[in-house]
Amino acid sequence: MKFAINRLAIATALLVLEVASVHAGPGDGIGVGPLVLSPYVDLMFAHDSNVYKTSDDKVDDTYLEPELGLRFSSSSDTNLLSLRGNLFFSDRAYSSEGNRDFQTYGDSVLLQIGNGRKSLIELIQSYRHIDENDRHAADIESTQNLAGQMIEDSSALDLERQIHQLGALISRRMSDKLELGMSYRYFGAIYNDDSADRLGARAAGMPNGLDTDGHILQLDGALALTDKTDATLTLGQGWQYQESTDGAAESTTALLGLRTKRSEKLSARVGAGVQQFQRPEATGDTSEVSFNFNAAMDWFITEKLTFRCGGNNGAQWSAFYSGNGLEYISGWAGLGYRWKPSTTFSVRGVYRQDDYLDPVTHEGVTQDRKDNRMEGHARVDYLAPGDFLRVYLELMADKVESNFDFVEYDEQRVIVGVNLRY
Repeated sequence: MKFAINRLAIATALLVLEVASVHAGPGDGIGVGPLVLSPYVDLMFAHDSNVYKTSDDKVDDTYLEPELGLRFSSSSDTNLLSLRGNLFFSDRAYSSEGNRDFQTYGDSVLLQIGNGRKSLIELIQSYRHIDENDRHAADIESTQNLAGQMIEDSSALDLERQIHQLGALISRRMSDKLELGMSYRYFGAIYNDDSADRLGARAAGMPNGLDTDGHILQLDGALALTDKTDATLTLGQGWQYQESTDGAAESTTALLGLRTKRSEKLSARVGAGVQQFQRPEATGDTSEVSFNFNAAMDWFITEKLTFRCGGNNGAQWSAFYSGNGLEYISGWAGLGYRWKPSTTFSVRGVYRQDDYLDPVTHEGVTQDRKDNRMEGHARVDYLAPGDFLRVYLELMADKVESNFDFVEYDEQRVIVGVNLRY
């Protein structure tokens, strides 16, 4: 079996493995002044059942993907300052389908000042050059405080693109019962116009991605109703921009909700209200008002069993059709079980629906377009004593259904990986 692999990346990965295996300790990282540095290497070998994500004439292949990275965090013993982030580079090489080879790289930084008991300042930054699914998005998405961001069209997740994110939050507890916060977020997706060529036969029907970006300002308030429950109010205003469309679309949201204060067993929040999505005059100045929600829950059923779920919806620009937008609904649920301190099992499902606001035209046919995407993941992890070596096996399934045939596909992957960190 012959792999067209970047030899330099593989050689570097093997060198890191050798050095780390010699010096590997408890996996607590390297102390450098106020920081803890944790270099890591992750080696993935996978079988892909549908490399080009087509509904017919599927091509399967295997690939090897080493990832080199550096995680860092503050080592302060207080809770008043927290800094963490990640730098990463990966190089995917297929056995036969070399035009699907790809290099991914990026960074993320999250800075928190304060512990939230009285006040909190939070800053985030991230840049990612990616294709397919954005597996490093979660590096800065662990916080629920920052204003929500724009999403990408479901089909756009298979295109080469650059993701830019910035965010800031300031919140303060005004009294024992009242907490107020204000946040800002920027999100931009910049697409490579030639990236559709990497999709083989599917490229014939795939439009080039339109660059999209947006700014969101959000005000949040929480009023204690009981010792365990707060009533919440969220007001948001966003300005969204689309390549080749003059003017900004405006998004205005208002949500009322409830949230539970974090306990040993349960943490939950839910908000419901309305969103107005107003497209600019250049596209007809159309306005849509729709129901809007955002919810999430963490349930620690036992010491070993955890259930998490969530969902949200909204309206925004499309990354494919000039002047057109979409309404999306997204939901997810996952279950994790720690069988032993060294072994965990997890399953996760994700559902996403994109409903385009205006009819779209493909090969002379004009009609409404609606896409449904479903993902399933099952994974087992083994963590060796010392916390520096992790071995994992993951099964993935991805299915897209649409009333446009060129969008539809189903795909399965089997991934075996080794992660080694100092």
